[in-house]
Amino acid sequence: PELTFVFTPGVWLMRVRGTASNGPGNAPELQLDTQLGLTDLVTAFRGEAVISRGDLSVWIAGSTLSSSGSRTADEFARWGSIALAPGDRFSSSFDMSFVASEARWEAWTPLGEATVTERNPLRLGLGPHVGISWIDIDQTVTTALQEVSNGGSWWTVWGGGQLEFEFDMKRFVSWIDSIRVQATAGLGGRPSNGGFMWHAGGGAEVFFTPHLAASIQYRYEKYTLEDGDWNLSPNFQGLFLGATIRF
Repeated sequence: PELTFVFTPGVWLMRVRGTASNGPGNAPELQLDTQLGLTDLVTAFRGEAVISRGDLSVWIAGSTLSSSGSRTADEFARWGSIALAPGDRFSSSFDMSFVASEARWEAWTPLGEATVTERNPLRLGLGPHVGISWIDIDQTVTTALQEVSNGGSWWTVWGGGQLEFEFDMKRFVSWIDSIRVQATAGLGGRPSNGGFMWHAGGGAEVFFTPHLAASIQYRYEKYTLEDGDWNLSPNFQGLFLGATIRF
């Protein structure tokens, strides 16, 4: 089988959600959006690529984002050495970068063919994958008198599965070559000191030629992370819009 490359650069229209705490003992968890002010829709770069030969492939992805906001505390709270009281004004920022890779095996093609042809206009592939990712997060909370900054990076590993369905459209319309629909999900965690993560995604690519497509996808990633007294349970979710090049 020949080697194929698929590359999809695009924008991830997402919001940072989840909780975080920073303090000894049972420091209260604060909502990243409603309590720490990270409410804006973020336009983040995201790129994905797949290198495949036959029923084996490697998926690679990366993204970087920055979110910030300000708000007035509506209850007593603590963030590190900062003690917030109702009415206190503060700002916060959240920066994240990650890279990830999966080894995939298309173990089952129930419709019989591994590629779409005129004789075989439908293709369905299913199989398992194993993945690894590196994520780096920096978070800062600032008041008029103090600033507390935290930063850390973590490795995660997971296992899951994916589905891909492709059908030929040339027999129906002249300006669409094919449509590919995908879904994936995985579950895992940090190998060193625990911590949970899971991801899910899906979407469609409309190929106007055999080599060029418009892509609309959805990506959801959730992590449980800790570094000393700093604990994070963020999730990143939103539409991933891009252009796919296949060769």
